[in-house]
Amino acid sequence: MPIRLMIENAKPEELARGIAAAEAVFEGSGLSCEDSMSGMLAIELWDMKGFPESYEPSEEEQAAASVWFLAERAACEACCAGWPEEKVVRHRALAVGPDEPKVKTVNPATWPERKGLYPQIIERLETAVGPDRQLDIDICYVMGWVNEPGTPEEAAEIGLPYLTANLAEVAAITETSLKGWKIEIDQEPCDARIIDLEHDEDDDDRSVAAWRYFDGRIQMDKPPANTAIALTLAAMRLQAITFLDQAW
Repeated sequence: MPIRLMIENAKPEELARGIAAAEAVFEGSGLSCEDSMSGMLAIELWDMKGFPESYEPSEEEQAAASVWFLAERAACEACCAGWPEEKVVRHRALAVGPDEPKVKTVNPATWPERKGLYPQIIERLETAVGPDRQLDIDICYVMGWVNEPGTPEEAAEIGLPYLTANLAEVAAITETSLKGWKIEIDQEPCDARIIDLEHDEDDDDRSVAAWRYFDGRIQMDKPPANTAIALTLAAMRLQAITFLDQAW
């Protein structure tokens, strides 16, 4: 699974520099980040229980944990290089798992408000009866593509995509942002699925569907009104996996 570095206010290039430093430590040690993390978690559990002898990690786990801590330190130092001393992060910044969703990182300043509106947009897509230009621009705002909500007239002026009407346009956006994923579209009834081709048995399958899930479960009473809405809805469900409590 990918390595993540969680350091507030770090620029993308700084985070990338830190992740590269951590990866170099793991590669040099001959241990995977997953094995190193397992050792670290064993140490953390031992600490939480008050260091009882019966829970003392094995020598292998302790060695693996040492690699994790070295990688985390290297990542923090590389990421925060040149920062004021009081801003430097030194621990509890390294993790393993999916990256932060793009919807959050594209415009952090408006994220709290957009996160609050996100479930409403999902519901409006589920109940939409056809193309809706106001919904298009509201989606663009919630996704962080524009800095503030607008009107259909403003959407036309700046050329915002027709997310509830034009399947080709929605598909092009989705394919660009989700390299390595597979998109499936059904016409009758309308539905869309975005399939995670790279997951394995040890990872969670992040594949999503707009209407009918892969095991036959239905996520709403009626299928989407058209295929553009279906794919937009599936894409927004995928983004929501990492930050909304409700499972889509």
